[in-house]
Amino acid sequence: MLARISAIIVLAFTAVAGWALLRPVTLPAAHAPRLQDENWQLPQRQKIDIDSLILAIDDNKLWGTVGQPPAPANEKPLTPPNWRISGVFGVGNDGYLMLAVDGEPIKQLKTGDKLPGGATLYSIATDRICILLNGKKRILGIYKE
Repeated sequence: MLARISAIIVLAFTAVAGWALLRPVTLPAAHAPRLQDENWQLPQRQKIDIDSLILAIDDNKLWGTVGQPPAPANEKPLTPPNWRISGVFGVGNDGYLMLAVDGEPIKQLKTGDKLPGGATLYSIATDRICILLNGKKRILGIYKE
């Protein structure tokens, strides 16, 4: 009995699938678009008031102001003029910084040491150092770009 029911189901499925695959398909008729029937026009030309745009830029001071010196910075400069980085080198995983201070022999510093001016050496790489100044990390390039 179960075999007859499954045979009837398979036969019905086959008949429906055959009808769906073999029936003729009617495609919609193709037609060329008729652009001349569409009503369109160019957008209207708008008058731009250049003077009001220039005043808006001046009011917002996008490029600063003329004749006024910039506001003084609150932070000390990162590199005081009396010292400079001579180079870096590494031994194993340890990096060292060569620091030249005017009138003194070259000093060798490692991570955690203090620079003149109070900044702390955070990390040393072959082309840059990272310092910690006022709680913020700063990257300093060693070579001129």
